[in-house]
Formats: sequence, structure tokens, C-alpha cells
Amino acid sequence: MKNEMATLGINEKKYSVFQVGDIRIKFYTSPYLQKYCKINKWSDEGYIEYEGAFSTTKEIIKDTIDLKTIAKRLHLSDNVFKGIKGVQLV
Repeated sequence: MKNEMATLGINEKKYSVFQVGDIRIKFYTSPYLQKYCKINKWSDEGYIEYEGAFSTTKEIIKDTIDLKTIAKRLHLSDNVFKGIKGVQLV
């Protein structure tokens, strides 16, 4: 894979957007998620552990995203995340 870094962010409609190269995966996010604060772990199997700020609490919450399941529903290749070394927040 040419692009070794992916990005993750939230758009104005409360969807999360994961992007690497020309692949863009948009998925519904909790309406209470205000922003992603930190990526704690990335697995090139499509698994993200992150910390996020939610409007329902002042504490930062640790949570996970399983992109592999989302990619499967979109009929993307099983190795779509191979070669991605990390995820940056945008």
C-alpha cells in the first residue's frame, strides 16, 4: 500500500470518516462524541482503540472501533487495512 498513514475524524453530520489513499469509509458515530482525542492503538486488521470527548461527561472515554466489520459490510477486501502503519486525527 502506498499510503502508510490513515486519518480519522468527525464530519459536521456526526459521522466518523476513516480515510487512506482513495479509500474513504464513513460510518455513524454517537451523537454525543464531540471529538477524537487520541489514538491509543491501531491494528492493521482494522481495529482502533481511541480516547474521545463526549458531551455527556467531562471525563475522556476510552472506546474502540472495529473497521474490519464495517469494511466487510461494504464488500471491501479482507486486506484493505494491510500496510497502514498508523492513524492520525484530523
